[in-house]
Amino acid sequence: MHMFTNNDYIKKFESSEKFLIGCQALGGKPVAEISEEAGMSREYVYQQKAKISQYAEGLDNIEPNVPVLKLDKKTIDRMNLSLTLDCQSPNIGIVRFFETAIGKAVSTGYISNIIAEATEQARAFDDKINLSVIRQGANDEIFQCGVPILTGIDPESTYTYLLEEASDRTAETWAIYMDDRKEHGLNLEVSINDGGAGLMAGLPRVFPDTEIQADTFHASYEMGKEVSKLERKACKLIKREQVLKDNLAGKRPRKKNKEELKDIQPKVEDAINLYDLIFILFTWFKELLGFSGYSMSETLELAKWVLQEMDALSENIPGLRGEITKVKKMLPSLLSFIGRLERGMEVVAKETGLPIEGFRLMYRQLSYPPGSFENNDLLYKQVLLLDKRYNEAREEFKRLLNRTKKASSLVENLNGRIRVFIEVKRIIPTDFFVLLKVYFNTRRYKRSRCKERVGKSPLELLTGTPQPEFLEAIGY
Repeated sequence: MHMFTNNDYIKKFESSEKFLIGCQALGGKPVAEISEEAGMSREYVYQQKAKISQYAEGLDNIEPNVPVLKLDKKTIDRMNLSLTLDCQSPNIGIVRFFETAIGKAVSTGYISNIIAEATEQARAFDDKINLSVIRQGANDEIFQCGVPILTGIDPESTYTYLLEEASDRTAETWAIYMDDRKEHGLNLEVSINDGGAGLMAGLPRVFPDTEIQADTFHASYEMGKEVSKLERKACKLIKREQVLKDNLAGKRPRKKNKEELKDIQPKVEDAINLYDLIFILFTWFKELLGFSGYSMSETLELAKWVLQEMDALSENIPGLRGEITKVKKMLPSLLSFIGRLERGMEVVAKETGLPIEGFRLMYRQLSYPPGSFENNDLLYKQVLLLDKRYNEAREEFKRLLNRTKKASSLVENLNGRIRVFIEVKRIIPTDFFVLLKVYFNTRRYKRSRCKERVGKSPLELLTGTPQPEFLEAIGY
């Protein structure tokens, strides 16, 4: 059976059933037999046969350059996989597509068999990938109906090297899966993760020399939720205050409204002042969790002061105080990315012969907005120091800055993409995750804030060489 895409030659039939009746008759099946099976008159069968015959005659005049899609098994299998992964279609939706759009019956069992076969081929493809170039890993757990899915992503190439459903998330389980990745060449120098007990205990068993970078995303996110509660509380009081003022401005003001307004006004002022102060401090803290231009020692002291001030203000706010206490404990680990950047500048300076002070000036420049006096003054000092090698040094610094990662937010991004499949399938089979893993790793970026990623897949960014797209990679 062939499907032609030229609209001049595609005939529209009222239903796939009529189309098949005409094809059967034209193919030599007795009209009487077709009539009896379909419950239709012989005259009607002859009419459908004539329509199909006319349609077939028109195909003889198709120009050679008209694209033709041959609906053989390979094409049907490719369509099934594309509908499953590209369109996130449920199996019943795929069945309906083939029935209504193609006029072909495809069972849910057939679709499941294709996915099972593709999964095995995806696993074979994935096992061949050498992970030895990965030095940093964003590791975390995402969940499906309470069941953990252990996840690991290279934050530089965005390649997912671990995506496995596990029975639990203990240290032993993390060690088993990380050891498997180690056998494929993974050798993490830095692990970016939250404070999950199993992950924190299991990863050093496999990579004892790995530096643990506490995830800055989770730290600011959890604290931000508590700060938002203060904002909502202040807004609620402000709205109540306005309602009372409106009631008192009416024709029949009530005494109890006047008393309540008098009681609530100082609370409104206190709530606003408290939120404003904590929000300003929290904003400063978030800036310190980025590349602020301050050295490791300077950032550590500033962050301690900010957290101390927030702690003093949150004496009667247990939720926020709990988050502040938690962050205080992990502060050196949270800011370890600055130490890695400083060590990286020293290494690059030694390898290239560029003065280390040039890199330090470039980093300090990040403390000030572009166009400011301080920013321009630091730029002037860089040009004087580096002279003709300024552009070279600037490119080296950009590369170093881009390579120094501090958050595992890529895992949250992956969680969002997987969530679509969970909503469609209710529960994703364990083996399906390896298919998703290869699918995500072989999809090329159509757009990205990182220009070097556009037009390349995570696998191509990892290997630095052209790689097959998803269907080709798994043999379809």
